[in-house]
This record gives sequence, C-alpha cells and structure tokens, in this order.
Amino acid sequence: MPTHLGALALAGASLLASSSPAIAGERPIVDNPYQVIPTGPAVLDLSPEAVARRRAEAEAQAPAIPFARLDDFRIDQEPEPDPRPREGLPAGWVQIGDEVVPEAVAAGAEVRARPMPDALVADLDEGPTTALIDEICAFPDQVPGGVYTGKWLPGAEYPRRGTIYLNYTGGVLYNGHGENSAENYSTLARTNHPYPVFGGGEAKAIAVAQAVQADFGQWAIRVRYLDRPHKTFPWVMAMVGGSYSDTTAGKSGGVAPSADCEDFGMRNVCYSFTNTQGVNTQANIVGQEIGHTYGLGHTYGKDRIMAYGYNASGTADMIFGDDCATIFVAPDQGTACSGVNKCHCGDGDHQQDINTVSAIYAPPGPDLVEPTITILTPEDGAMYEAGANVDVSVDVWDDYGGYGWKLGVYQDGALLGESFDYDRARSFFLTKLPEGTYQLTAEIEDQEDHIVQHTITIHVGAAASTDGGGTETGSDTDATGGATESGGADDESAGSDGATTGGGADDDGSCNCRSAPVGGEAAALGLVVLAGLGARRRRTA
Repeated sequence: MPTHLGALALAGASLLASSSPAIAGERPIVDNPYQVIPTGPAVLDLSPEAVARRRAEAEAQAPAIPFARLDDFRIDQEPEPDPRPREGLPAGWVQIGDEVVPEAVAAGAEVRARPMPDALVADLDEGPTTALIDEICAFPDQVPGGVYTGKWLPGAEYPRRGTIYLNYTGGVLYNGHGENSAENYSTLARTNHPYPVFGGGEAKAIAVAQAVQADFGQWAIRVRYLDRPHKTFPWVMAMVGGSYSDTTAGKSGGVAPSADCEDFGMRNVCYSFTNTQGVNTQANIVGQEIGHTYGLGHTYGKDRIMAYGYNASGTADMIFGDDCATIFVAPDQGTACSGVNKCHCGDGDHQQDINTVSAIYAPPGPDLVEPTITILTPEDGAMYEAGANVDVSVDVWDDYGGYGWKLGVYQDGALLGESFDYDRARSFFLTKLPEGTYQLTAEIEDQEDHIVQHTITIHVGAAASTDGGGTETGSDTDATGGATESGGADDESAGSDGATTGGGADDDGSCNCRSAPVGGEAAALGLVVLAGLGARRRRTA
C-alpha cells in the first residue's frame, strides 16, 4: 500500500497566493481555506525524553471545570468587554459582521475546492457522478467546477453524521494553528487567554442545548455539552459565554470562521457571546455561528436562524430556511459560497439553508454499522534494528463520513504516546524507539461512539520475538490493557480521551506529536438529500 502523507496549511497568505484568475465577467476564485490535502504522515517521537515530557505536561494540566459547577459562575448581566489592547485577527483575515473570512473573500472572491491529487484518492471510489449530482442539485447545470466534486478523503465523505459540542466550561485556546476543536486551536483565539465559563447557569445551559438540538434535529447531528467529545472523531465546538473581547474579533454577539463551503473543516471553533439573554435568542445565535462553519451565509427573513442581525431582547424561535432566500451582501462584496448556492437555487445570490446542510449531513436515524480499521504495515511481529524509524499505514472505513482514527504505542500495557490523524493521511511515522517490544493499536471512532481497534506487536533491537496475531475488537473490548476510550453523550465523568492512560501524546492540547511533516512519497458517498442514496458509498478493498 502506498504511503499517505498529511498536513494542513491555513494561512491567509497561502490562500491568497493560490487564487485562480477569473474568467471575464466572473468573480475571482480562491481555494477553500479549510480543505485538508495531506502532505506528510502524523509524526510521533517515542524517545524516553519525549515520553517523559508528555507525561509531565499531562500531570501539570489544570483540571477542567465540571458542567455541574456552572451555577458557581452565574452572573446577573452581560460582562463588559475588556478595554485593554489585544491582538487582532491573523494576517489575511477580516471580519464582516459575525463572520471572519479571508481578505479575498471579503473583496468578492468565490470559494471553490482545490483539485484533489490523484495519488491521494486513487484507491477511493469516484464519489458522486454527474447523475448523482443531478439528484443532489435542483439546478445541476449551474454547478461550477470545483463544487461537489466527490473527491473526499476518508472520514470526510458524504453523507456524514456530526457532533456539535457546546463548551460552557471555558478553557485556554490557542491561535496560529488553524482550526482544530480537539486541540483548542482557533483562528479567533487569544492565545493562552482563559476563555470564561458560561454565566447563565446550569438550567439555562441545558435549555439552550435542547433548543439547539431541536434546530439541528432534522439531520444526524447530535449536540453534546455535559462532557467533551473524544479527540479522535471530528466535531465543531461553540464556545458559549464571555465577550467578543475574549477573542481577536471585533464587536459582535457571536462570531465564526466562515466561507467553509461544503464544510471541509469539520473541526471549526465558533463563539456565542451570550450569558443572560433568553433561551431562544441564545439558541438562535449559537445556531447561526455553527451554520457559518457549515458554509451558510446571512440571508434576509425575520424567521431565519441565518438572518443578518438579531434583537438580543427578542424571544422568537427561528428556523433554518426551506426556500431560496436572498443573501445579505454588504456593498462591494460577493457571496463566498455562490457555487453551492447555484446548485440549490440556480444562482449565487440565494441560499437554501436546509438543502445546503442536507447535501452534507444524513437524515436522523440509528447508525448500527461499526467502522473498521486495519494496520496494513508493518506486519504483526515485524523486527527492526535499534534506532530504526517505523512507518505505519492503516486502512479505514465506515458507512457514514464523520469518523476519525488514531495510533497508540504501548509497552507492557503503558501508553507511551498516541497520534491523531487529523489530516486523514492514513499514515504515521514513529521515531526514536528504544530497544524493546511494542504494541501498536490503531483505533477508529464514529459519530455513534462505536470504537474499534486493531493491535499488532513489533520488536526493536535485541528484543525477543513473540507470537500472536493482530486483533480487531469492538467498542466494548479493551485490546491493549488501557486503550479503550469511553464516554457517551451524557457521561459527565469522561473528559477528552479521559480513559486513556499514561498521558497521551496530544492530551494536553499542545499537539506535541504532530510535528512538521516528514518527507515521503505522496499517495495515498454517496450523498445526500435522499436517504435512498446512502448505499452509494465508497469501500476500500
């Protein structure tokens, strides 16, 4: 199997540099800034020094505030913004109302997906054909190139299932690493600034979560708030509470990174600066910011969640639109997701909220099929010379997009480190292994909390050879003496990967084990609105 490589660049400068020239009379085109195209494996340093450092950092981490303590942080009025100077948005990004977009998009450019290199998708099915796009789109002849191409990496296929995490308990976020909710990386974060706890109390937090779940209930999208989801699978995080001055953004009632047409990011972080407002108002704002991370823009319509501007004292329970509403566009600005809008409405100036999200996320219903994961290389029992590096490749599959996977390295039942394949490269690079015998456990998790593992053993240096084949186990089996993660949607005791032992490589949010990509050879569905299309899925042999 070829080696799959992975990394993500999300700098505004690189986005602008990749802008495509426009045809006469058309708007300029820019690449989707959230699209992942892997360029290197996930790297894991297993030297004794790195293992000790990770464990020390995990032990020094401040414990998270439990959801049950929200009433200890209740406030009677909205917090005053901090007047002190603070850093602004990253270079190349600007704010339009509650949306933060690349400068080129603010100037009117249209967002399209970059072509996926053939080597990365050579072992995947083609995805949607023209006939399938005919079923996705009300106006298939209007769909421009680079929209609904069907070239998705594993884990990002359509239809997907999804998770929204409402973070009421705050925490420290980090800037400069793009968007990754699992690691608290946010384009809008004030690095090392402690984001405050929600000030509305426990009862209001639960009511808002229930209202948000009702708004997204027409899709297979669940809302979690009692506990933080595991890092393995993708989820969007909404920070609820605080003030705009707790971010790098300007004045607003909420803010989100936007222009992610077709929702390539999957791990975005948005903000709702709400505490004491009414439940419906808070749910409307949360829903709009999450909608922006899915690629939805503002529209007109007093009953619409995506409407531009909200009355903070209003009580209306707004909805996602089921018709083509006119997009609210500021002077001299374009509609960033006009290509998607042309699919559903025939032109770029109107947006159909429900059909746009339904083109990505499956309708609600049970997910009874567990994902699968197999370590392809190395072979079980492989021997390596002392000081050798180890390339690990995996094969992954599930019947819905929205799954993720990681690799853990164990010795005598103790976790030495783990690496999460955020870039969906399906490959890992293990460095600096001391002599010894190690168990490698690949683990996959889907949006229904199905967890499956595959474990093999390798030997480095003079370690004695041992027998035993690789194993694949379901979510109720611990195949590694401590690797199985637990925690359902309402399990307050489970934190982020809370059941792993020994201080996982990325448990502290610093992403120590995903260093710069190491060179190597690059290589490497069905959709949508109609539930009957769910059978049209890619399956890796």
